[in-house]
Amino acid sequence: METLGITRFEDLVAHLDGLVNAARRTYVDREAVDFVATIRRRLVRIHNYVDNRPYDAEPDTPPRDKAVRDTDDLIEQFGQLTEAARGAGLPATITHYLHTARLRLRFTLRGQGGRRIVSRDERTGEAQLRWAHGQMAVEVVDSSAYGMGVVTTNPLSEDTVVEITTEEEGRRRRYECLVVYCEQQRFQYHVGLEIFAIKQ
Repeated sequence: METLGITRFEDLVAHLDGLVNAARRTYVDREAVDFVATIRRRLVRIHNYVDNRPYDAEPDTPPRDKAVRDTDDLIEQFGQLTEAARGAGLPATITHYLHTARLRLRFTLRGQGGRRIVSRDERTGEAQLRWAHGQMAVEVVDSSAYGMGVVTTNPLSEDTVVEITTEEEGRRRRYECLVVYCEQQRFQYHVGLEIFAIKQ
């Protein structure tokens, strides 16, 4: 499997930065470019969390030189990076998130099912949410294998890493997630979470 010279996480980020820079110089769907840039940013947040680094730490690596012909080429090269990261033996949390992002990129841009890979089921139940600055009880309102929606009393910033602990069928589960949006609804907040790891 071709690893594109990737041996560490910083190499992956350099490739992603090069891909985004090249795509912005040509006729590539802006939504696709923004998507890849967002995935790059969120991967860094996940990596910092897993490695106990500061939340806003940034890899000190220059972007790789790349060329992108069009949107299809961007999607293809993103897929190659996904496979290369897996072949290079990067942490499973990183490679799994990349794989999910690859599916979502195809779904979003090619009309294969909308923005979500799978539909979310409505559900209700209390859970505990913990993040770097505290914890609070939340209500889970929907969920899938890839994400969940919760209602909170306090706002959370986008890209914040949180842990959600639930009781499911008599078993406790902990989900490690990224905040992807936070919308105020009167006196509460509806928070969208993207799951990147599950601990049982």
